Amino acid sequence: MANPPPPPPPPGGPPPPPGEPVRRASEVREERVAVPPPPARPFWPWLLLLLLLVLGALGASYYFTNREDTVEAAKVPGVVGTKRPTAEARLKNRGFEVEVQRVVSGKPAGEIVAQRPRAGTLYGKRGIVVLSVARDPLRTEIPDVSGLAVAQALQRLRAAELRPRAQEVPSKEPKGIVLRQLPAPGTEVPKASPAIVVVSSGPNLSTVPEVVGLTLGEATSQVSSAGFRARVVRVPGTQPDGTVVAQNPTGKARALRGFVVRLNVSMGPGGGTTTVVTTATTEGEAAVPDTVGQDEATAQSTLEGAGFSVQVTDRPVTDASQDGIVIRQAPGGGSNAASGSTVTIFVGRLR
Repeated sequence: MANPPPPPPPPGGPPPPPGEPVRRASEVREERVAVPPPPARPFWPWLLLLLLLVLGALGASYYFTNREDTVEAAKVPGVVGTKRPTAEARLKNRGFEVEVQRVVSGKPAGEIVAQRPRAGTLYGKRGIVVLSVARDPLRTEIPDVSGLAVAQALQRLRAAELRPRAQEVPSKEPKGIVLRQLPAPGTEVPKASPAIVVVSSGPNLSTVPEVVGLTLGEATSQVSSAGFRARVVRVPGTQPDGTVVAQNPTGKARALRGFVVRLNVSMGPGGGTTTVVTTATTEGEAAVPDTVGQDEATAQSTLEGAGFSVQVTDRPVTDASQDGIVIRQAPGGGSNAASGSTVTIFVGRLR
């Protein structure tokens, strides 16, 4: 027969078995583990999220309330099948910008064969509508190369299957920059056609003559012949009356034709201290700059800068390199004329 289970231990722990020494309370160690309280959650992320939601709601409300005022849109009209001038006019009347791309097509030259965006698309006004325009496969369009360096311009024209060449003319623009081109950009011509770029050869410089020690008449004559104007300043000096004792710019310097060269002229011993200034070779006159070979705009600027009025007269030419170029002027360059008088330039016009 099985023994009955032992009774539960009394409070304070079970009694020691018989024969086992009783332990003191100080020898009994009780291990306790402290459990920290859960950390408090910060409240500021919830405030930030709430603020973002409010701002987003306000922004959406403003957009949907005012979008009719801030975004102007219109439907793109269909222009495929029309000619280029008609298509461009129709699109611009609707408030769109136009970009043209030439494509080889079996359609007649100048006809719109495709458009982007397509017809009926709701598109923001002032947006760019790209038109594909048919061109004759045997013809090409002159690209715009004005303002480019001559090497880059010639390369671009050759890529368009043209035969380019450069024509240099004096200009205030840096040397090697394309001033204008013939035919005009956008013109359609047969492939392998000639194309001319008018290129700046740099400022029209001349060498200032050395005139110190010469008489006033000799000095002004040389200065005028070199294409400059003379400003005469009378100064006291020990040199004989009428002798040039100083100049600015100095002799052999390079300067723009039409530039003013200051000549200090001795008043002679005992000539006093009064300085008298006269302008040009003779009082009231100036040297006329030479503008033959310049383009019309440069020539006009040069002459007006020298104190003259300019009259332009067209002259028919057959050489494309002379189109828009001064081929003659009256009075001629280097001569003297009254300040403020009119210089006529004869500008070539290709016929």
